[in-house]
Amino acid sequence: MTLSNFSWLTDSPIFSTTLWPAWVAGGAIGILAFAQRWMTDQPLGCSAAFGNACARMGSRLPLFQGPAHSAVTDWKLWFLVGIFLGGLLASLSTGTWAEPTHFGTLYTALMPHSDAGRVLWWLFGGVLIGMGSRLAGGCTSGHTINGVAMGSPASIVASIFFFAAAVGTAQLAHQLLSALGG
Repeated sequence: MTLSNFSWLTDSPIFSTTLWPAWVAGGAIGILAFAQRWMTDQPLGCSAAFGNACARMGSRLPLFQGPAHSAVTDWKLWFLVGIFLGGLLASLSTGTWAEPTHFGTLYTALMPHSDAGRVLWWLFGGVLIGMGSRLAGGCTSGHTINGVAMGSPASIVASIFFFAAAVGTAQLAHQLLSALGG
């Protein structure tokens, strides 16, 4: 795949490194969240988009039922498409397109060794994340990026617990890796 179509991006000193500067990514997310709220009067988040996609597919599970919107006019569906395309553009602009092959010692030790086993494990994890975001009334991006910015008490509390769980998980993973000799 050629990057010549992206020369305006790849020749830029900001985007010519493997990792984009945090201020670029953070600023872009802030501008996107503001523009989203201003244009649609709805917060930016991913879980509602997945819920709408499940509703559109005729989900029989009450947890994933909701209004099925037209695929063409559902901005949330286009937001999901944009997440995928944005990641692709970022990868192409930095020349880092590659399938991840190694996720660390703990991942390798805990994951099934067959491709089918890993796919089933990933699907199970995705279902748990989807159920958790529905139970929490939104995903981490919705609560932390938008809810905190709007001063929502529920989002502030949810974000505190998200970060506390992340720190606890990182500490647990570190202890497990140390015990495994990694």
